[in-house]
Amino acid sequence: MANAAQMAQLAQLLTQTVAGNMEAMRSAEQQLRAAEVQPGFGLVLLELLRSGSVDTSARQAGAIYFKNYIKRQWCVEGAGGGISSSDRQAIKQHILSLMLQAPKQVQVQLSAGLEEISITDYPAEWQSLLPEMVQHLKTSQDMSILKGTMQTAHTVFLKFRAQARSEDLLREVKYTVTGFQETHLAVFTATCTRVLGGLPADQLVTHFELLLATIGAFFSLNVIDLPEFFEDHREEYFRGFLELLKFQHEAVAGQGQQGLLEQVKGAICECFVLYAEKYQEEFMPFLLPCVKEVWTLLVGLDQQEKNDQLVAKGIHFLSSTAATQWPQSPFEDPNVLSGICEKVVFPNVLLRDSDVELFEENPLEYVRRDMEAADQETRRRSSMDLVKAMGKVNEAKVTEILIGYVKALMEKASQAAAGQAERYKDACIFLCIAMAVREQTHREGVTATNQNVNVLDFFSSLVVPELTSEPLAQRPVLRASCLKFVTVFRNQLPREQISQLLPAICKHITAESAVVHTYAAICIEKLLRVKDKTPQGQVAPRYDPMSMKGPLLQMVQPILQIIAASKGIPMNEYLMRTVARIFAFLKQQGAETGLAMLGPLSAILIAMAANPSNPVFNHNLFEAVASIVKVCVPTQPDTVESALLPVFGQILERNVVDFLPYTFQIMGLLLDASPNVKPLYTELFARLLTPELWRAQANVPGLIRLLRAYFTKHAGFGELLRSNMQAILERFQFVLMNRKTEEAALDLLNAMYQYLPIEFYQQFLKTLMTVLLTRLQSSKSPKFKRDFVVSCSLCIHKNQSVIALFDSIQAGLLSNLLLNVWPPVLKMPLRTDERKVCVMALAKLFSVEELRQNTQLVGACSLSLVHLLGLASCCKSKQNLNGDEGSDEELENGAGQEYEVSFNKLQNTDLPGAAAGMAPDVPDLLCAAKASLKPVLGPVVLPLAQATAELQPLAAFLQ
Repeated sequence: MANAAQMAQLAQLLTQTVAGNMEAMRSAEQQLRAAEVQPGFGLVLLELLRSGSVDTSARQAGAIYFKNYIKRQWCVEGAGGGISSSDRQAIKQHILSLMLQAPKQVQVQLSAGLEEISITDYPAEWQSLLPEMVQHLKTSQDMSILKGTMQTAHTVFLKFRAQARSEDLLREVKYTVTGFQETHLAVFTATCTRVLGGLPADQLVTHFELLLATIGAFFSLNVIDLPEFFEDHREEYFRGFLELLKFQHEAVAGQGQQGLLEQVKGAICECFVLYAEKYQEEFMPFLLPCVKEVWTLLVGLDQQEKNDQLVAKGIHFLSSTAATQWPQSPFEDPNVLSGICEKVVFPNVLLRDSDVELFEENPLEYVRRDMEAADQETRRRSSMDLVKAMGKVNEAKVTEILIGYVKALMEKASQAAAGQAERYKDACIFLCIAMAVREQTHREGVTATNQNVNVLDFFSSLVVPELTSEPLAQRPVLRASCLKFVTVFRNQLPREQISQLLPAICKHITAESAVVHTYAAICIEKLLRVKDKTPQGQVAPRYDPMSMKGPLLQMVQPILQIIAASKGIPMNEYLMRTVARIFAFLKQQGAETGLAMLGPLSAILIAMAANPSNPVFNHNLFEAVASIVKVCVPTQPDTVESALLPVFGQILERNVVDFLPYTFQIMGLLLDASPNVKPLYTELFARLLTPELWRAQANVPGLIRLLRAYFTKHAGFGELLRSNMQAILERFQFVLMNRKTEEAALDLLNAMYQYLPIEFYQQFLKTLMTVLLTRLQSSKSPKFKRDFVVSCSLCIHKNQSVIALFDSIQAGLLSNLLLNVWPPVLKMPLRTDERKVCVMALAKLFSVEELRQNTQLVGACSLSLVHLLGLASCCKSKQNLNGDEGSDEELENGAGQEYEVSFNKLQNTDLPGAAAGMAPDVPDLLCAAKASLKPVLGPVVLPLAQATAELQPLAAFLQ
């Protein structure tokens, strides 16, 4: 494999990447990036990781680099990047054995690299992996090898949890289960026998690590369907699970934090939840013993934080079983309900000293635990879920028990010392939320409430007096809970009462407590999202920007001051999201203040550029800038550009990789609106096409957004675009050949079709289409097929002359595509503008006599038209009609741990009116469709509709 000189050079470069000298680190990184696209690089890197003679720091740096190298290059195919086929095979051949022998720090990184490979290659393109793992598990006597192999299996099988059910996935799971099932059961039963049989304390840790991975693999293999083998061997598995729940030993119990014992028991509770929710019939024989054992476990656990996640998972299991109708449910007995409320719910709703300490000392963690719907692993949230679940069985009885407890708590609060009274009232609010909320979604808030709970009475008697009392520094925990109450019930609370309380809520942004001012920001951000149906059946914001303008704009400066001074929670993503929401909500009402805030925001941008460590905050920061730019740039482009272009120039010059994706998007918006194009854009263009920028996947959508702005201004950039069209299309091909960015490549084509005259790219069209068709054959992504059809439809809609291009590539190609690729895609959910271009393209296609005479083809496409036009009643409710405002997806955490920053699209980087998307020339789809389709399709569809009932709505439409 590698020679000594290659190894030494690679080790030196890797050591430099962690040496602390910024210039040396950058230089080493550049050299490594250049080397990683060369054949054999990955093999040299693996050889270095295998070698015991290489310095430990170089091996550790090499392991991290290997993981990120795999993430960057494994999905890239073709010229300009990727890993050669022979190198891929060699890496897959050696990685498992190397990982099993490596030191723990190296093993962790290799495991992450192996997982990345398995996501795309296992099992179809990595058929040696499963037999290799089974062989190690069957033959090895070394516990570290057994543990490492099972952990690898668990890691590889995790992919089954994240994918939607499909025929391909079912085949993959069946292949895996068939090859792994017997070995898995043998390892599980043998490990249980040894653990439960009195294993010496010094051997317990390794055995529990093996058990944890084995139980994780069990979950993954059962998550899609219940395999026959696992159904047949339920008794062995559940007997082992129940015995392990009873097991106690200090050697594996946590000391101050969650230990292996708590993790294993938590994993068992997760398996119980899976069976209780998906396989009730098969779980029935184990229902009562499992409920009894989990109940016993929960009652026996103390209030130590090390037990929190286990308590949450145990309560989650009780919630799952309580919410399900069983032939003999243990939850129908009122005594059982009372017992659960007394022994499980009540002890877990009162704040502990450690919770109050968290509130004061680690406000970000408190907010995430208490406010984020995604966090289920807290005692309080799990208790809330249990209350809701029990309410499904016997809502009136559960509510009666809990209201009695609330009254008792309020009575205690009236007699207790101030600190304790605050906790009692906080628990009352918590229980009110738990009782009243039947259904809740993260974005929309409460969608259904328990009518036995008077939410408005609670709001008037406890929440309003607390939020309007002075000074703000009093009772911060209770104030935070009151703000949370308003946030949760924002849909149910009347507009008039919220409007009266709004100044008081906004005032809490000045509170010293980081949790209180953060909750005030979250409350306002959520209130501004609330929408109601108008009498005409449309959806409109509940609150009027004009009436709310004053209190909202008074929040902005204090928020930016908190952020700039790093008070409370540094880089507070919630505060910054609220700034973005305020300006997106106020629009023109906030333009003047927004323009004044670009200066402070620019200063924050420059400060954060030195260490952009919080990707969610970064996203919200740029979203805030974009929301102001979107409103102000059409009327005051020069003022906006003078505030932002110097900052963006610094970001580009310093190559702040975390900020580049966002900078490109906002610059695209600035260029769209600029009446006088600044020289910066002409000077920047050549740099935008440098391959290094396009190799960073996060940059790709932003670069395409900025190129789209150049395309819209093609009159001013004509020569620049024509002379660089070859380079632009090379970037298109590079993006297309990476499985992670292939869909973005079509966005670039769509921008080209929509905004550039065909003369700019006509000579390249045949090559372009050939490349696309080749990719279509190899792509496994249904979304790519969808985007391909939409893109081709846009091209045809804009330039009817391209129809002849398809058959010039291959005779009969267009008919084949229209029969086999178009119809399944056109039944997928499509945006309004996508449906418009697809319908208009079909109208142009059917103007071709040869296609119109193909009855099978006309029938298939006509059925698609019924769906696209929403003509059948079953279609109308399914159409995806996107408004101007996009989804509110948030950036995933953890991007800062990688070399690659994650990309997230800003919601405010299009000028008003951009919702028309690809079809601004088709304001009314039904009118345009009828006018275009009737002459070409009307006479042909009528006889087809007489034989096919599904086509009758289309025939009637075209009359």
